[in-house]
Amino acid sequence: MQWTLILFLGSSLAVTTLGWTYHYSKTTMNWTQARRWCQTDYTDMVVIQNQTENDYLVSKLPNRTRSPYYWIGITKNHMNENWTWIGNNSTWVGEQSWAVNEPNNNHSNEFCVEIYVNTGRNRGKWNDEKCALQKYAVCYKAQCNATSCGRGRCQEMIENITCLCEPGFKGDRCQTAMECPPLSQPDNGYLSCSGGNLTFNSTCRFKCYPGFLIIGPPDVTCTVTGVWSGPRPICTSYKQALLAVVGCGALSAFCCICFCWMKHRKRKKLAQVRQPEEATSPSTEAQG
Repeated sequence: MQWTLILFLGSSLAVTTLGWTYHYSKTTMNWTQARRWCQTDYTDMVVIQNQTENDYLVSKLPNRTRSPYYWIGITKNHMNENWTWIGNNSTWVGEQSWAVNEPNNNHSNEFCVEIYVNTGRNRGKWNDEKCALQKYAVCYKAQCNATSCGRGRCQEMIENITCLCEPGFKGDRCQTAMECPPLSQPDNGYLSCSGGNLTFNSTCRFKCYPGFLIIGPPDVTCTVTGVWSGPRPICTSYKQALLAVVGCGALSAFCCICFCWMKHRKRKKLAQVRQPEEATSPSTEAQG
């Protein structure tokens, strides 16, 4: 069940939901005064990001039978400019946002916008107006703050706050670090983890008992996906390590001998081919 609370706050009324809150004035003012009023008491004049938000806002505002209606936070400075939303500089305008025959810029200086909230066919539509006219202010107050999302970015939507978590964190408020599965103790050794935990960015170090040699990188790190980085090292006795080294050395020597023998055989074969050529060379010269 969703709860909506109507608050009476002196000269304004507020509609409170889980996400941001909308506020509107009980007195009229020009567009500049309306924005200043919003910034002083709330966050800013209302910014609409899509048609769903537009319709939701209209559903929360009281109907008015005639002008003045409500200022919204979209404006421009010159005739040839695009309409731009304050704050985020978005240029969103829906396909059916404007009322019939709007924007018409009747007096060449209608650079502010009101939203109709009535029961007619233009309900929820926009109309460009002169910024000096008196209308009601509509503001919003952001619910996101520095503590809303522990390790993430707070994004407000209608009746909802969503936390976009940083890599390596999860949870509805990004409050939980990703965890990696427990590591097994290595044979003939042990491991220790930083902070005693297995969460994102923590490091575990493998160590060997005396008399054993570690083979491979000793450290592994818990990655953003909850998987340990790199292969696990092993602890082997010095005798086994020495035998492995000797074995590798013997293999290398054998390979070297084979390579040298093949190279020698190739040279010998080339020499045998050249000898007949050299033997026939003088007779050829004599004939010439």
